[in-house]
Amino acid sequence: MKIKTATTNSPWMVGIPKDNIYAIDKQCAADGDVERCATLYEECLRKLVKEKTLPLCPNGQYPQFDLQLQGMGPDGHMASLFPNRPQINVTDKWVTYITDSPKPPPKRITFTLPVINSSLYNLVAVCDDNTDQCARSIADIFKNNNLDLPAAHLTAQLEEIWYLDKAAASLL
Repeated sequence: MKIKTATTNSPWMVGIPKDNIYAIDKQCAADGDVERCATLYEECLRKLVKEKTLPLCPNGQYPQFDLQLQGMGPDGHMASLFPNRPQINVTDKWVTYITDSPKPPPKRITFTLPVINSSLYNLVAVCDDNTDQCARSIADIFKNNNLDLPAAHLTAQLEEIWYLDKAAASLL
């Protein structure tokens, strides 16, 4: 796993205090032990909930973020939750992992779907690279309600918002 950080000259630099950033354990990531990374990250989140830094969703089971920004891959995956993979069905954890991702890198950790859907708002940005595959996936989600696509399961506590470029929306 590679971690890229913004430099002080970066146009993406935002004024977030370092104490408010909760990154994946660098040593664990360097070792490639995604199961351990997922466990440590979930422990971090549980600590933040216990300290009341991060609230629980009203259902009391999952942490509640104000906003999560998602993307969607051409195959309808989001947040490293891929079609035909068991991670989409994990409900007993906050963070899960995959060791055989169909898209590089093969080892990843991700929030579980219940954690994602516990956010107040979920914003999804989708740009099609003119292959029409994203457009087909978007049409499958919105016209056909194809629940085989992980992104079709996206909800939010208040609102889910989809931003599509013209190509991604072309089959709607």
